[in-house]
Amino acid sequence: MTTADTTGAGPLRVVQVGCGDIATTGHLPALDRSPAVTLVGVVDVVAEHRDAAAAAYGVPAWTELGPAVAAGARAAVVAVPPHVAPSLTLAAIDAGLDVLCEKPMAVDLASARKVHDAARAAGRIVQIGFKNRFSPLVRAARRWLDDGLIGSPAVYTLGGFDERYDAADTVHVGRIQEFLAHGPSYLHEGAHLADYLAYLTGATPVRVRATGVRSQPRFHGENFVSALVDYANGDAARMEVGWFFPSSPKGEFRILGPRGVALIDRPEQVATLTTRDDDGTLRTEEVRFERPWNDECFDRQLAHFAECVRTRAEPETSTAAGLASLRLGAAVTESLREGTVVVW
Repeated sequence: MTTADTTGAGPLRVVQVGCGDIATTGHLPALDRSPAVTLVGVVDVVAEHRDAAAAAYGVPAWTELGPAVAAGARAAVVAVPPHVAPSLTLAAIDAGLDVLCEKPMAVDLASARKVHDAARAAGRIVQIGFKNRFSPLVRAARRWLDDGLIGSPAVYTLGGFDERYDAADTVHVGRIQEFLAHGPSYLHEGAHLADYLAYLTGATPVRVRATGVRSQPRFHGENFVSALVDYANGDAARMEVGWFFPSSPKGEFRILGPRGVALIDRPEQVATLTTRDDDGTLRTEEVRFERPWNDECFDRQLAHFAECVRTRAEPETSTAAGLASLRLGAAVTESLREGTVVVW
């Protein structure tokens, strides 16, 4: 972590809002590693969370944003449950701060639009935390698509399995149950999948069919969701999201096209493209990176945010991207709960 600067030049002065799991495992370590920012303090209403974070990083802890602004914060990282995020993001915007908000930016479109409109009206940078699209492997897949090496139409198969169920871990169970009380697992975990597709296809969804189940009656929402999505450019996608199972299988990330097949193996940190020449020769291109996935993605995401704040450029993962992801999440939820096909 760099030395604080009070002149307005130098590293971006950031306050961390929310000191729970995603902050302690992702955002705070990235803030500490980055030469582009300095952490001025942390905010959380839970004393245990804020005090632990403050002690770990040697910064003040507060229960609200006011003292952070007085301490010279120019930006905030908001990492709180999505049903709370809109109010805190709006408070940060009102305080004159730019914001990096963890995904999803809300649990409903109305709240997300309020954030989007407020950021536009105030001229503030608000970036949504779709960190995974910053992975070098996802960037490689986009390059292969742009270069025509996969071809069109493309068929995507994406899976996200996380949050292993352990009834004895009451803290984790309570946290995930709170998420499920506000929507199915897709609304949260599937936000990344929706953003992958928006980034890779560059197209708008036109038709959604989904189904979901609660694998145990005690769960507050559908912990497994499967969705089929058709896109305006002819691409198609099948997505699966699963939480709260005894173990978490490896999620698929596959792109099939008439010219090539791309596979992303997140645990092995390798992306592979296989194509066949006109003479029948198979060719393979491979991209690897060695750093842990989360470290790489959080660092690249934060660097992008700091640069957007510095230049006042629209973030790649702007509130518009957040809205697009949430629209697909809302369509998936409607389809699985109403038993309908949602058509744009």
